[in-house]
Amino acid sequence: MVEAPAPDPERLSTLESSWNSRLLGVLEEAGWLEGASETLMGWLQPLLAAPGAARVKDLLHGRWLGHALHPVLTDAPIGFWMGAAVLDLAGQEFAAGLLSGAGSASAVATAVTGLADWTVTDGRERRLGLLHGLVNVAGLCLQVASLGARLQGRRGAAKSLSYAGLGVSSAAAYLGGELVFGRGLMVNHDAWTAGPDEWTPVLPSPQLPERVTRRVDLRGHSVLVYREAGRVYAMEDACAHAGGPLSEGEVEDGVVTCPWHGSRFRLKDGAVMRGPATFPQLRLQARERQGQIEVRGRKG
Repeated sequence: MVEAPAPDPERLSTLESSWNSRLLGVLEEAGWLEGASETLMGWLQPLLAAPGAARVKDLLHGRWLGHALHPVLTDAPIGFWMGAAVLDLAGQEFAAGLLSGAGSASAVATAVTGLADWTVTDGRERRLGLLHGLVNVAGLCLQVASLGARLQGRRGAAKSLSYAGLGVSSAAAYLGGELVFGRGLMVNHDAWTAGPDEWTPVLPSPQLPERVTRRVDLRGHSVLVYREAGRVYAMEDACAHAGGPLSEGEVEDGVVTCPWHGSRFRLKDGAVMRGPATFPQLRLQARERQGQIEVRGRKG
């Protein structure tokens, strides 16, 4: 029986042995991606700091929608381009051109929302996200070149470029799936948290002064507790956006700000006041009883 090779201690970003994990490890560790990420962020910084940028970012992240907007839009260009490929095979070249153009137009909006989400990533996810975006741009360029060939009457070249673009975009979609399903990017990080069903003491009352955040451990996860004007608030400590520790953030006017990416949540109901978070923060019931701060969560 052949033994599996031992993990390479020099490759700390991924120790999984599956072929796709090894491949992604090689891709995301490419040194040029880190430098390119820093350069791109430097270019974007004036836009991100401009007046009104926070509202635009909330729109692009999908806070108004209740979950990330980018994954919703990604179906459009892939669907249009796949339809164009099928129509080309059927000899319906004019209709294929229309779908190809629609796919390219929708890809621009999709790219803008993806770029907004990318600006609130870090480390491995930022590098892999940049690669995902660059591969998508390459696919879009091939589709635009295909459109140009169609307008010039070069049917064979148009079809070849369209098929190549679809293949490249499919590879980019695989990387996007890894970011969402494999890395949990822009998903609700509190989705599987529940309970406790009963009131549970978490902290002696004297240890929770006014207007001071406290992190308490509760059955395998952390909870933020806060007291203001005699009322005690409690919510999951891990930010729904990326798991940042809300207990390390500042509270102002009843709103806590995540120290990682700046998402803001209202303490009284967990509502998202500012992204990049798109899901509300899970709130727990809280009370003070017999010298103890007690919390109770939703039932599992």
